Amino acid sequence: MEPKEKFEISEMEKFLEKHELRHIHSDVFERIITLVIAALGLIAALAWDEALRHIFENLFGGKGTLLEEISYAVVITTLAAFISVHLGKLFSKRKRE
Repeated sequence: MEPKEKFEISEMEKFLEKHELRHIHSDVFERIITLVIAALGLIAALAWDEALRHIFENLFGGKGTLLEEISYAVVITTLAAFISVHLGKLFSKRKRE
């Protein structure tokens, strides 16, 4: 009777090891996808920053002083906050539907 119990425990251990391995692979894959998406978001943000910086420089001329740099940061932050709030409202409405 002991050898059969030992066999069942061994099979169960193999199953659990295999299940945990799959779970770990799934977690790693999910994290990799999240990092790739975050990296693409950062690249897009840097591209938009560069474009908006050029627009701001064309409107106010040349390389900016400290006051112009702070003004740029305030305008971009306000714009980002405004867009974030409206996108949040849009997505919360869609979730309720």
